[in-house]
Amino acid sequence: MTVKLTFEPLGRETETPPNFILEIARDANITIRSDCGGKGLCGKCKIIITSINGKVSEVNKIEREHLTLNEIEEGYRLACQAKAINGEITVFIPPESRIETRKVAETILETDVELNPPIKKIHLKLKKPTLKDATPDFERLKSPLGRIETSLNILKRIPKFLRDANWDVTATLSYNRLIEIEKGDTTDRSYGLAVDIGSSKIICRLIDLVTGEELAEDYSENPQVAYGEDIISRISYASKSDENLRRLQKMVIDAINKIVDKLCEKTGIKDHEIYEAMIVGNSVMHHLFFGIYPRYLGRSPFVPAIKDMINCQARELGIKINPEGRINSLPLIAGFIGADALADILVTQMHEKDETNMLIDIGTNTEILLGDKDKILACSSPSGPAFEGAHIKHGMKAVNGAIEKIWFSKGVKYETIGKEKPKGICGSALIDLVAELYRNGIINKRGRFTKGKHEFIIANTDERGTKEDITVNEKDIDNLLVAKGAIRSAWTILMKKLGIEEEEISKVYVAGSFGRYIDVENAKIIGLLPDIPTDQIIFAGDIAIAGASITLKSIQKRIESREIPKLIDYIELSAEKDFNRIFARSIQL
Repeated sequence: MTVKLTFEPLGRETETPPNFILEIARDANITIRSDCGGKGLCGKCKIIITSINGKVSEVNKIEREHLTLNEIEEGYRLACQAKAINGEITVFIPPESRIETRKVAETILETDVELNPPIKKIHLKLKKPTLKDATPDFERLKSPLGRIETSLNILKRIPKFLRDANWDVTATLSYNRLIEIEKGDTTDRSYGLAVDIGSSKIICRLIDLVTGEELAEDYSENPQVAYGEDIISRISYASKSDENLRRLQKMVIDAINKIVDKLCEKTGIKDHEIYEAMIVGNSVMHHLFFGIYPRYLGRSPFVPAIKDMINCQARELGIKINPEGRINSLPLIAGFIGADALADILVTQMHEKDETNMLIDIGTNTEILLGDKDKILACSSPSGPAFEGAHIKHGMKAVNGAIEKIWFSKGVKYETIGKEKPKGICGSALIDLVAELYRNGIINKRGRFTKGKHEFIIANTDERGTKEDITVNEKDIDNLLVAKGAIRSAWTILMKKLGIEEEEISKVYVAGSFGRYIDVENAKIIGLLPDIPTDQIIFAGDIAIAGASITLKSIQKRIESREIPKLIDYIELSAEKDFNRIFARSIQL
């Protein structure tokens, strides 16, 4: 028995055995928003069944909890709950359920380094062999290069290649390993790829390793979000079978390769001229990229398979750079705190400062570092996906149509991304709204409405052109305050361990895309950020990609990256006896 599904507005058709519509979409590489990973918890995977010439499962209890009666009458279902059983079925994916590429922050903070990459290109004009000089080909090639090694693949090519090139070649070395030979002098064409694998997006940057110039940058949504916004959902899915792990690995590698294609098209560079890639990401993204079994990262005591740098050939992973090129990762720190946090440290240089600085990378799993050149404390806080719009009735990611700023001025004023009609509210605007509601006495310290209201209207149906207002209710506010409380309690515990107060912090670096768009004063009002002067809070943007870039350019920075973890003490918040008390206090405004 099979079922034929058509997904609109994509016009994509697929024929498959009976299954839940979300699973059918995943197998067909069609992405439907599913913040909870398809567990029936978030209600964000709404679809509309527009045509049935067959059978679909009945609306169940979970769907009735997340859908209104009007929606059910109009054909709305949850893709994770609706099972396509047989026949021909047409499904429409509404805008709020589509996974769009979200707004990405430019990198504000960069660090200059002395250019000294491990990739070197050397032009050679070799003497031809004679009866008097019958030196083997590889030894002849090695002679001016010193003690080098190479792979069997390169060795197989050498005899014919040297003669076809008339002994005029360029050798490409990674440290002391020969990874490519090319005809003539190509020493001016040597490139590297920096990659930041985030839970929600992937950023790639193309670097000229001869000049140090950053040539182009592009990004895409991390397609793994189809299996859950949070990293725990992905650990759970990947740990169920080798097939699941390979699927998540392939999704991210395919996404990187598509970005590489775009970067090469923009710059006119060939992918085989990219000789090295540097990968950063949190510990879970790191393990999934390399295909490492991740289950024990998600279980106490949260042990990674490896902390040190990984170095392998591009051909082992299928990354579209030179097949002999090197794929490297920066070291992990501990638990969920990965190579992206280490990259952030390299860019902010907080490990070199006399003053105490804080770094916060806000997301579903927020990473927080606090310290100076002598000692850095680090922790990760499971702040949840509220800042990404999950568990918020009209919440959405920072994509076109999302309300991103709110202020009160003779009523509610707002701005949307892309200047489109409002579709929902993203995390930065939710912070603005809660701050304004509290500032104006509309909610109290616990986030409760003071005058018997149950929800607050941000945009009405006339402004939206739809049947439903965009509102925020007390449950939405609770979810934001819990997320805020998780972050505040984390940096409060780190300050307590260092024996400092908020005013003793010299600078707070806010990293990542989300942090770039929040209003500082509003973030301080709700208690998300320490209450220090605004000019001491620096929105750094997506600096993990900058950290990956400088380690492509500098051997010294790679050496440094292996030393930094020795400065860091990882604090497991769940083991702190005061955590529950501090967390309960941190939830309040």
